[in-house]
Amino acid sequence: MYVLLIILLILLIVMIYYELRVATSKLAKDVFRNYNFESKKFMGRDIFVISPLDEKESNKVILYIHGGSYVGELEKYHWTFFKDVINETNATLIVPDYPLTPENTYLHVFKMMEPLYKHIVEDIKDKELILMGDSAGAGLALALYQRNGKLKRRLPDKTILISPWLDVRMTNPEIDKINDPVLKKPLLKISGKRYAGKNGLRSYLVNPVLGPTDKLKEIYILSGTNDMLNPDAKKFALKNKGKIEFIEYKDAIHNFPLMKHKTKVLHAKEGYEKIIEIIKKGEKVDAKK
Repeated sequence: MYVLLIILLILLIVMIYYELRVATSKLAKDVFRNYNFESKKFMGRDIFVISPLDEKESNKVILYIHGGSYVGELEKYHWTFFKDVINETNATLIVPDYPLTPENTYLHVFKMMEPLYKHIVEDIKDKELILMGDSAGAGLALALYQRNGKLKRRLPDKTILISPWLDVRMTNPEIDKINDPVLKKPLLKISGKRYAGKNGLRSYLVNPVLGPTDKLKEIYILSGTNDMLNPDAKKFALKNKGKIEFIEYKDAIHNFPLMKHKTKVLHAKEGYEKIIEIIKKGEKVDAKK
């Protein structure tokens, strides 16, 4: 009986892994055709750099960390979102293909992401740096911010967190009150524990709600009330009023701003437009226009 239970558990983990790990990291064809695109290697991992084809490239560099419960690859809607952002802001996007669980834990991720961040900061010099991510990638983005704050490195000029996963322990009682049509709590808890590894659940690098907040500035969180990650994000934002702008959308689902082209997704276009507004915030208006 005991052996059977172990076999069933292994099968469940395998099923969860393949449900989340979908081979969707292939690039949309028009990314190659309509944009400057480079696939570089950094510590053996792919780093995608995408910018406008013509000379309209702006002074903005966006380091984007994708979500997927630390298990999933880049999705098709990510590439569509990147294209839209570049079209409207002329920014350069840097998108790392960081290590995923269950093969890797947060230790492997930060072994890559810390030096990558340092390299980007040194490379872009005085350009505006925007750190952005969705879901697990937004949690990773905030933890990376906190880590670089402790190391006294240059921090992003703006940080945009879309439906962030800030606490993989999922113990907030408000979570169970939400009828989330997208996320499944049992699956999240399994992938979160795998990402944390042996002792990671006590680390702010896994759960940025536990991290330092003294250096936080210009951080924007977009979250919907039909997202089970909303309670932890809201609680963290309220604790850090003045440092974090929490932008909440009633009845919006997980990652809604990334689905602008899906007309039935509530507040998708509104959330997307808010992100563009934040990216453009502080731009100088050309008097000749």
